[in-house]
Amino acid sequence: MDTVESKVSKTILQQQEEVVVGGETYKVSPPSAATLILASEAISKLPTVELNPDDIAIESLYIAKDCRVLGDIIAILILGAKNITETKKVVTKRLFGLVSDENEVTIDNKAILAKKLLENVEPRDLHEIMARLLKTMQLSDFFGLTVSLIEINLLQKTRETVMTASGQ
Repeated sequence: MDTVESKVSKTILQQQEEVVVGGETYKVSPPSAATLILASEAISKLPTVELNPDDIAIESLYIAKDCRVLGDIIAILILGAKNITETKKVVTKRLFGLVSDENEVTIDNKAILAKKLLENVEPRDLHEIMARLLKTMQLSDFFGLTVSLIEINLLQKTRETVMTASGQ
């Protein structure tokens, strides 16, 4: 368990969290607004159902088919918006290496990591990873930013005046 001082230190120094998935260690950077937006988009794809706490096992199995997006959500939080895809140059040689072609290939790191998460990580560990990452996501700052911008937008709408002809 981190002390308050160590959490503050990590934040100030922008130290990366580490997450281990299938024996591979991923360094999680502090989130960008783009990362939070992508995570929010993915979270919106989760099923909206009210679970009955008396039949939690049956309810969980009922919605499990729609929860593949959990892997995407956690992969987005781990990779960040900048690392979801990457482009690599691939050189293929033919005619005994005399002729080579260079092509760009886009690698979907999110899909690869989401698959690893869903296939190799137990639900309890997925929950722990998600909770730990959400604690470092600066959600209150993002919420404050969006709320203040929404309020500014609302104020602009109420300040608009309607022109009327004189005498009306």
